[in-house]
Amino acid sequence: MLNKKNRPKAFEFFDNNPKNSNLGKKINWKNIRRIIKLIIYFLIFGITLTGCIQSFVVKTSFNVGEGVEFYQNDSEVTPNYTILSTETKGKSYEVVPINKSNNFLISADKVKSNNDQNILSLLKEQSEKNGNSQKYFGQHSSLILYKNNNNSFEYLKGDLDNEFLFITSGDKVYKQKNQWTDIKVPSPKFYLKNGDIDIAKELFKQTSNTEDKDSPFFFTINNDLVPSYKKNASFSRDIIQSIYNKIDTNTLGFSKDELQTAIEEYQTKKGEGVSDKNKNIIEKYSLYFANLLKNLNYNKINLEKNTYEFNLDKADGSYKKFAFENNVASSPIVTWGDSWAYGPFYSIFVYPLSKIILGVSESQSLIEWNGWITILAIVMVVVLTKIISFMFRFKTIFGQSKQIELQAKKAKIDAKYEPYKNNKVMQQRQRQEVAELYKKNNFSPFAPFSQALVTMPIFIAVWRVLQGIPSLKVTYFLGLELSATSYQKLFSGEWIYLPIMIVVVVTQVLQQWIPKWLNKTKTQRIMNTSESEAMKKQLKTQRIMSIVFIFIGLLFQASLQIYWIIGALWEISQSLGVHYLQKSKVYREKMQPWLRKKKIL
Repeated sequence: MLNKKNRPKAFEFFDNNPKNSNLGKKINWKNIRRIIKLIIYFLIFGITLTGCIQSFVVKTSFNVGEGVEFYQNDSEVTPNYTILSTETKGKSYEVVPINKSNNFLISADKVKSNNDQNILSLLKEQSEKNGNSQKYFGQHSSLILYKNNNNSFEYLKGDLDNEFLFITSGDKVYKQKNQWTDIKVPSPKFYLKNGDIDIAKELFKQTSNTEDKDSPFFFTINNDLVPSYKKNASFSRDIIQSIYNKIDTNTLGFSKDELQTAIEEYQTKKGEGVSDKNKNIIEKYSLYFANLLKNLNYNKINLEKNTYEFNLDKADGSYKKFAFENNVASSPIVTWGDSWAYGPFYSIFVYPLSKIILGVSESQSLIEWNGWITILAIVMVVVLTKIISFMFRFKTIFGQSKQIELQAKKAKIDAKYEPYKNNKVMQQRQRQEVAELYKKNNFSPFAPFSQALVTMPIFIAVWRVLQGIPSLKVTYFLGLELSATSYQKLFSGEWIYLPIMIVVVVTQVLQQWIPKWLNKTKTQRIMNTSESEAMKKQLKTQRIMSIVFIFIGLLFQASLQIYWIIGALWEISQSLGVHYLQKSKVYREKMQPWLRKKKIL
């Protein structure tokens, strides 16, 4: 038997002596750290996957007051609004909704006559007065603005009580805002006589019997509303009246009285032999309501009364909606608790980023800065996210040379076993050699995956935030609508979006090519021809992924493309900075020994 004094300590593990009972049970902190790290990565992966799925499920919109939106406080929550403008169409004038990308924010607007009270607070008071008890403005709303000749924006109000033309889904009642007058609008017979057949068919869907000799060329807007849908119909009728009243204030070249005289002559003479002056007035007025009546659902023809009525017959049930109602239900996120309604991804990643962008973008006037404040907010997000990313990618960034060397060594192993593709034993030996190579150099093959776990949630979060910030939705910067999708605008003939798409491609290519070019001499020194061939196969997937990412970058909205461009410039600068830092004396004498000690190099 072995002498107890000379026997190995391992034998003491089987000794019943309590003093030796804890031998062999030392805590392996390294394994515990690995397990914790694995759990964290698993949680991040799960949250990121959830966020990715939500990106296609949670509805957003490029219009303010629609979809998921982020606000600093509940007093800034903005309803859906529509800006109407009188535009020239041929020889006529037409009232149409216009684009909201004009650097105009309702939340920043105040009424001087009401002690600088915010417009939104006045809208809230009016909505509550109408019985709305819903949080914020409710899921659906409609506020009507008008763009005047001096390019200013006017909140349309009624002439009865000076209230806004505003309605929400939570309003229990709607009080008539305007004094309704008799308004004459061209009938389908008028459009058919003047060769505008498409207008007659598209807008009114009723052309039969409209050319009857006794049928007038102008119909009257009916003021008798169906009680069951009086709220929605009254809102539409108020809009028609407000737009009609604008004839006297616009530079159309005629007044309402002159218009009535021209209509009477046209009716009396049945469109023949009308004076040049009145003919010119009718020509200008002919399309004034053509587009608007359809949007207001006021395009039903009553041939017995010769009137336009609120349409209750539409198969799509649009009569149940009020005019210019938002298609996507509004879902404002104001508090952290609101964000939890969409899960941990929104509360952990998206919500904090939204607060940063809102803090910057709302610090200055969007109009005075001409959209530059929005760009500054995007730059701040890039700086923050890249710093966080750098902290997680530090080992990868400074160990890039080592990774390239390992790729070359792996290529050498792959080349050695190339003839034995169908030999399971040799393939197993190849995997063992690769595993030993990684273990010897303290490298994890899952490192790129862990980096993606850091960068992907950040990118998706930025994407969601940029889609939900109201100020970004209305920003107009250097001729670009930041909420617009560039390729769609380009295909519609707006070539100003071509440069940003070119810059996206160029910066992404440079971002991926420069690091490889900086380390080109190292790979050439290490690899021979056979290893190079194996390396090409190894990098084939990476090239495909690079092309896919560049292509995806062309599909996003302009604001996210600006984020990509700034981020790519950061990565390019970082690659060049690290490259030349590694050539410096400070790096060789101080940083390199420390990195080797940490087994990064």
